Amino acid sequence: MGYATRSRILEKLAIFQQRNHKTTMPENPNQPKEYDAVLGGDSQPPSNAVVLGGLEGVKRRFASTVESQRILALNDALNYGESGLDLVIQALQDESGGVKWAAYSLLLTKTETKVSIALEKFNPYQFFECLRTFKGHSSDIYCVAIAPDGKTIVSGSLDRTIKVRDLVTGESLHTLHGHSSDIYSVVIAPDGKTIVSCSYDSTIKVWDLVTGESLRTLAGHSLSVYSVAIAPDGKTIVSGSADYTIKVWDLVTGESLRTLAGHSSYVVSVAIALDGKTIVSGSYDKTIKVWNIVTGECLCTLAGHSDDVRSVAIAPDGKTIISGSSDKTIKVRDIHRGKLRTIQGHSDDVRSVAIAPDSKTIVSGSRDNTIKVWDIVTGECKCTLQGHSGAVHSVAITPDGKTIVSGSWDTAIKVWGIR
Repeated sequence: MGYATRSRILEKLAIFQQRNHKTTMPENPNQPKEYDAVLGGDSQPPSNAVVLGGLEGVKRRFASTVESQRILALNDALNYGESGLDLVIQALQDESGGVKWAAYSLLLTKTETKVSIALEKFNPYQFFECLRTFKGHSSDIYCVAIAPDGKTIVSGSLDRTIKVRDLVTGESLHTLHGHSSDIYSVVIAPDGKTIVSCSYDSTIKVWDLVTGESLRTLAGHSLSVYSVAIAPDGKTIVSGSADYTIKVWDLVTGESLRTLAGHSSYVVSVAIALDGKTIVSGSYDKTIKVWNIVTGECLCTLAGHSDDVRSVAIAPDGKTIISGSSDKTIKVRDIHRGKLRTIQGHSDDVRSVAIAPDSKTIVSGSRDNTIKVWDIVTGECKCTLQGHSGAVHSVAITPDGKTIVSGSWDTAIKVWGIR
């Protein structure tokens, strides 16, 4: 089914869902209701009417060979109580990917226990595919970030530029020039108005996302800056550098607030917990360190990787640290107890890890040119996304968890999701 057709169907589903929200369970699921088409009389049935026959009529339409009709029949099934709900749950096992996805989308609004159980077993990522590919950078893409509204992508490249694009259309909104060398990391402030970038030129730059204007340059590291993160309050920046240090900055003034020292090699990844109090850093010294952002105290050092730690992320629940390494593994740890679990599956360096908003899903990008989606608890690989012809150096997930964006050494940005 084409994207436009699917969109129209889903729009109609949304209208139906609003109606369903106000509909009480009928006593007899097979008895025609006010939204059914009834034979006889002079009045015309409503355009969105269910075929005569109540739930049995819905089941007949669901048996159609036309996918769009089957999807619309599923939504109508929700008008018929438990029996209709059971039909939608059963549709999660349908042979049609479109029908499965429609059933999944409808059930997300339901709170019944049996729905929760069914959704726990369902893997929506099995339907992910490459929706769009964006070109424009002339060299390797090292970093991508998604704005909080889920509508804008920012990317940084070894071509020394930052590009701002519309996520859906791919339209180039701005190209930012100012760094004098490779750009390793970009992040977007929680208000969606500010970009922060860092570079091999040892500087950090702050930009206006809307206008593309360079607002200020932060200098203080003595060597390349590999990673930046912004605190949830939007007031603080944290950076990791080849000078083995982490610096904490005031975003507005550009003032360096403190320097955290303790790693014995390059600090290539930093992340800030949603509480705004905790920093996690990953280093070429094969360790992860947890820091107090206010005092600068190192709270603990986590070992376990046998090679460089390339990427770290903190789950939205604030309890879990994820790390990706050149040892080809992903490690999952409890931030308080340090309990360790190892996930294996990539055949080369894991260059980037991200955690979905539900805190249950990991997305990883690797030098093996693939993106993998994992269950954070079981370590099961839910799907492998293939399409890049170079190392996937950066992955990001939209705030609604429904779209993945990747940046690669093949100079392409790819958007992955359900067509």
